[in-house]
Amino acid sequence: MTVTWEELGWERLADGVGRCRLPGWDCTAGLVLGADAALMVDAGSSLDEGARLCEEARRLAGHRVTHLALTHPHFDHVFGAASFTGAEVYGAYGAAGTGALFAPGG
Repeated sequence: MTVTWEELGWERLADGVGRCRLPGWDCTAGLVLGADAALMVDAGSSLDEGARLCEEARRLAGHRVTHLALTHPHFDHVFGAASFTGAEVYGAYGAAGTGALFAPGG
């Protein structure tokens, strides 16, 4: 069974591209899907939110998120990053409070 963007509360912007407004804060997560890769843009404000985004992306893509881009180091964009196990993480290394996200085991 194939799930749609809309069924998961996402807005489909183009083929393989969507965004999701996150509850509680003025924050949006983005997702770009490829045949063998998936890029999540921002990780949400908590591990639970990150885990939810990860699972929704997996359902939409048919595979795990392979890349995570953090747009800036505000908590509502980065605190869910640890939920994206195995994803390559991109962002502003060394920005206040984000160094641990890039450390081994971080």
